[in-house]
Amino acid sequence: MAKRGRPAGVDSAETRQRIIDAARTIFSVRGYDGASVLKIAESAGLAPSAIYNHYENKETLYMAVFEETADAIWGSVSSATEEKTLVEAFDHLIKSSRRVSEDFPAYSDFLSYLPLEARFHPEFKKLMQRRAEFQDATFGSLAALGTSTGELPELHEYELKEVIRSLVMGWFFERHFRGAEIPGSGEIIIKFIKTVCSDANGALDNNEDGS
Repeated sequence: MAKRGRPAGVDSAETRQRIIDAARTIFSVRGYDGASVLKIAESAGLAPSAIYNHYENKETLYMAVFEETADAIWGSVSSATEEKTLVEAFDHLIKSSRRVSEDFPAYSDFLSYLPLEARFHPEFKKLMQRRAEFQDATFGSLAALGTSTGELPELHEYELKEVIRSLVMGWFFERHFRGAEIPGSGEIIIKFIKTVCSDANGALDNNEDGS
């Protein structure tokens, strides 16, 4: 039986992290409705009272898990925006996403189920807005890179952002729900971006030569 309260010699920050990590795994496996504070506490090696010392209820705990998980995931892939070209950025993003999924599968699983949870729990619709903000920050930066380098001159920045969103999130969800990545699919996306950028630049060069 778990001891009541926080274990001796463990500080508040460490206890909070244990709760978040345990909750992320339980929510990912059982879903929001199937998860219980008792089960999360058992997984964390704590008493339920320790969780209530940090979070008002299961809803606020779920929201806290989302914020930490989304920040970690998008923080790990947003470094792709520091590359010099859109092609290089896509290569970076695909590789970073793979590493996160392989090293921290519960993170990807948790975020993948959020749209479904939000359908059945209106209180989580605001998390969908936060999800969009995380996406917009990364995909918007990639689109700005692609337009500033002239790699895709025919698309406005907003249009390019939505193309990137569709490519990346489609690849992410297909990989998640299949339980494995379609072999070579990431490389195909990179090849597609490289080809489109090359064709666009070739057409631009031809127009300049003919002018």
